[in-house]
Amino acid sequence: DYFSPEDYDDQGKPIGKMEFLPGCSWYCGGKVAKMESSSYLQSTAGLNYGPKNAHDFNKNTAWVEGKPGYGIGEYLEYHFRFDSTYQGTLGINKIILANGYKKSFSTWSNNARVKQLKMYLNDKEFAIINLLDSYEIQTIDFDTILFPANKTTRIRFEITEIYEGKRYKDTAISLLMFDGVGVH
Repeated sequence: DYFSPEDYDDQGKPIGKMEFLPGCSWYCGGKVAKMESSSYLQSTAGLNYGPKNAHDFNKNTAWVEGKPGYGIGEYLEYHFRFDSTYQGTLGINKIILANGYKKSFSTWSNNARVKQLKMYLNDKEFAIINLLDSYEIQTIDFDTILFPANKTTRIRFEITEIYEGKRYKDTAISLLMFDGVGVH
């Protein structure tokens, strides 16, 4: 639904502009106030691998964990906060995830991908998410999490299992975005 095979040439390079979540989505009203990660790979050759890459609407960038080995136990954390003018009706109930480093199929297959994530809601285990070893975008539905006014809600995604890459031990996520309720 997000990037189809017709969007790529025979070498796996994008044809034209790649637009993620075109049109109206949960982001018309919802937002992430802050992002953190337990680690990230230090920049090389001018490329940034920080946590915001997982939420930048660009499948050609990625958060890459920065610990030795495959990054088991490393995490991304999203902070949601809405002010007093907010009416308390926004929530999320779906993750839209591009697993691995999707800059190209070669980059994707050379780096490790996430096999399983543990999802925490305000430090309490909320769900175990099993992912496919697929170049395609994956969507994961879960019970709706509503965001209260004037309170920070934290959602953490911890790597618990991985699919090994052909060349590198770096585990990457290109996109971890949300869809939900209360926007329209």
